[in-house]
Formats: sequence, structure tokens, C-alpha cells
Amino acid sequence: MGTVLNGVDVETLRQLLEEVRSHPEAIQSQRWARFRWEEGLRGRVYIRNQSFPVDESVDRSGREAGLSALEYVLGALGACLGLGFIFHATRRGITVRNLEVALEGRIDNLLRFLGFEGEGQPGYREVIVKAYVDADADEGTLQALWEETVATSPVGNTFARPVALRTEIATVSGWWFRYSPESEEGLSGSRGGMPC
Repeated sequence: MGTVLNGVDVETLRQLLEEVRSHPEAIQSQRWARFRWEEGLRGRVYIRNQSFPVDESVDRSGREAGLSALEYVLGALGACLGLGFIFHATRRGITVRNLEVALEGRIDNLLRFLGFEGEGQPGYREVIVKAYVDADADEGTLQALWEETVATSPVGNTFARPVALRTEIATVSGWWFRYSPESEEGLSGSRGGMPC
């Protein structure tokens, strides 16, 4: 291992960027996930060889409930911005000693999700993000770095612009409905993949 900056091997990062520059078509432009309902208002999301629980339980205290899908979305934005900042800082040779990204999501009208009428939408109407950083760079450099991070954030861009959402539903029976993201038939066919 060569020089390490911000916990990232600089030579490995340089090689990765050189590879991408030489072969941009190698970048995977799709992502896949599966959700499996478990019980009540709980389920599990599967991505690659990892998974995490999602809980929309009716426990209003929040003590027993796990994280909701909306909370994961907020966390994903924070992670994308935070790790993006570290990536761009490392690429520029800037040492970061500490970084925290605080987010507040203001929901427009969650009553719509609960089945009540009303104006507005059931998602976030505004997300406020503030980064706290201790790094070896002046304020102007860090501001420019943060602006680059926000502008190039895949999750941030997903928040900031309309995204086409195409949905469908299929009726299945039994335990062996199969989903294969590698095939074009993945969403409507039944070949390959793992059982849902």
C-alpha cells in the first residue's frame, strides 16, 4: 500500500480514476435492489450480498421502531455527500481530520401516505444540509470543494431533479418467483436470480 490520505490509498484511487478515464464504458450505470416484506409494516432490503431492515411500525414513540424508508433516504443523501467530500478532498490532496454532515428533512404532507386527503405530497418538500469539517485548507477552498461535492453527488442529483419512475405489479403464487436484474425480463419474467 502506498500513501494513505483520509484513509484512502492515493495510488489505488489514482489508478481507478485512470482506468475510468481510459474505459468510461466500464462504469456500471445501473443499480439493483430487492425488498422483501417480513411481517406487519416491516421488511428487508437486499442489495448485492448485504441487507438492512426497514420499519414503518405504528409505534409512535419511535423507541421500538426501526428506521423508516424516508429516514434511510435522508441518511443516503448524507452518506453520499460526506463520502463524496472525502473523495474530492483526497483527489485534491487535502487532509480531512473530521467531517460530519447534518441533515433535516421537512416532509410536505405525510397524511397523504396514511390515506387521508390533503394538499401537497407525502415526501420531503425540503432538505437542509450542513457540513462541519476540520481540514487542512482555507475556507474558500473548502467552500469550492463542498460545492463540487453537492453538484456531483448522485444521490443529491436524484433529490434535486425529476426522475422517471416506472412501476408495474405482477401477481405470483408460491415461493419460487425469481427476479434477475441481469436479464431484460427481470421485472416481468421468471428466469434466473434468487427467490424473493
